[in-house]
Amino acid sequence: MMQTQLIVNLFGQLTASQLADLLGLIQQQQCRALDSHLMSFEQRVAVSLRIAGNWDRVTRVESALREFAQKQALEINVHHEKTATEREPVLPYVLDAIGLESADMLAVITRFCAKQEVVLREISTRAYRPARSSERLIQLRAQIEIPARCHLGQFKTDFFDLCDALNLDAAIEPERTF
Repeated sequence: MMQTQLIVNLFGQLTASQLADLLGLIQQQQCRALDSHLMSFEQRVAVSLRIAGNWDRVTRVESALREFAQKQALEINVHHEKTATEREPVLPYVLDAIGLESADMLAVITRFCAKQEVVLREISTRAYRPARSSERLIQLRAQIEIPARCHLGQFKTDFFDLCDALNLDAAIEPERTF
């Protein structure tokens, strides 16, 4: 049986109880939330979900989620896609970098990955001021997929050289699954 996937992004005011109700809707339609990400911004929440199931269940869950979003005054964006096709072998890694807050850190590291044909699966940054410091720092974490054909040693050397040029502390490690 062919599986259909639904990518759903919701944005607005959402309590933990409402989030539990939202996830219950997915379960009621016998679909699975394969990937999820929640991020809070002061009084607003952004939720991203990748939901899978057979096409009729996914269609039902889409209707239920749209109705839920309307009742809760949430913005919703939905995209259908078929299950992933066979892809080139990749090596899953995690990049970490931290340094003084800079406007171009994210763009430079993203451009570096694009030139290396590395897939960015997830990337996040967080700016903060450490205790007893007047300088703001920015922390970047990226989950990436390095093509298996890529020379891993050269990729790491190039990444560390880039981070040295940007005055960033950096690490690159194989992704650990839990």
